[in-house]
Amino acid sequence: MKKQEWNEEQLEQLFQQLPPIKDKRTAEDLYKRIQQTQQGKNRPWIKPAIASVAALLLFAMISPHFYQKFTSSEESTMDMASSSEKIEHESSNETKMEESKFAQESSIEQQAFDDSVNEQETFVTSSNKAEETVTVGFTDSQAQNILPISLKADKRQEKLAQLEKVNPNDYSEQLGPITYELMNTDFIHAENPEEIAISYKGEPNFQSTANEELYQNAIIETLRWYDYKSAKLFSDEKEGIYFSQTGLKKELVVRKESKKAYFLYQYDEQTRKLLVPSPTHYDSIDLAIKAMKQGMEERKLKPTIRNNISIIKTKNSGKQLVVEFDKTANFQNNEQTIIMLESILLTAKEFGYQTVRFNGMNLDKVGIMDVTKPIEVPFSPNPIDDEN
Repeated sequence: MKKQEWNEEQLEQLFQQLPPIKDKRTAEDLYKRIQQTQQGKNRPWIKPAIASVAALLLFAMISPHFYQKFTSSEESTMDMASSSEKIEHESSNETKMEESKFAQESSIEQQAFDDSVNEQETFVTSSNKAEETVTVGFTDSQAQNILPISLKADKRQEKLAQLEKVNPNDYSEQLGPITYELMNTDFIHAENPEEIAISYKGEPNFQSTANEELYQNAIIETLRWYDYKSAKLFSDEKEGIYFSQTGLKKELVVRKESKKAYFLYQYDEQTRKLLVPSPTHYDSIDLAIKAMKQGMEERKLKPTIRNNISIIKTKNSGKQLVVEFDKTANFQNNEQTIIMLESILLTAKEFGYQTVRFNGMNLDKVGIMDVTKPIEVPFSPNPIDDEN
């Protein structure tokens, strides 16, 4: 505790607080006292000494009371300051704890969202789920690519009826902006089970080569996942659909094996990654795999095979394709490897293969695939949940 210092003003205030003193001496006593004082003039140091002693005695009497008073006041002030600091410190700690908890929860939620959007175990529908699947060809926002999407079949209605009721708006949150070229189209069974009749009911919108190709490609990309080999075209209950660039067309050939390569499409980072067939055909699977390392930037189709992955050779073994990787390649069981292998499986199906064996891998399992054995090609790409 800091020592209390007294100035003249404080001493004066202290003296004023002393009780009054009444002099009870008689006149004779005072006369004698004066004579004694006159006799002591030759000792000038006595008066100051007496005054100093009196002041010291007085100070000794009153100082404990005031010292205690001022000490109590200072201690109270310090206690209040200390309490305030303690409250502020506790409040600050609580705020920091709340902020930390919120940040942690946000991080967990964001990680969960990232995992649900970006991490998938598979991008294909297996062949044993063919009867449970309806595959639809949507068109991307730039009207450049047909996006094959596999939906869960409704057991209460046949697949053709379900194709007629597809609404692209139901899937835009997962896929980004898309359109469905076949919204104004009826699918009708023909006498030949390998044929199907297509009746266009909408207003003519085939005024450009791009529009014509989109509509025709949407028909082929939707129907080729089924057992049809041709589509008969009708419009206004008349045979054929008139296209401004190519004239009247009465039939489209539907091929399951279109000799296409598969690339990666994603509208943005919040939407799903999709395996999408190329718009072009390739003469061999080796050329298709080579293209899959490069992508098609002009169509926003990304590579599905990394350039640093060396495929030494592919070998035709009947209906099985053998893909030989360089043994120095280090594969990981992650999404990137899943996309690579499943895009090769889909491409192999385009060339008529039924199974694929991957040799030279340092893993036994990738996603849901056992890569130690030949893998059956999938039924279709891009299974998504039908929320309706």
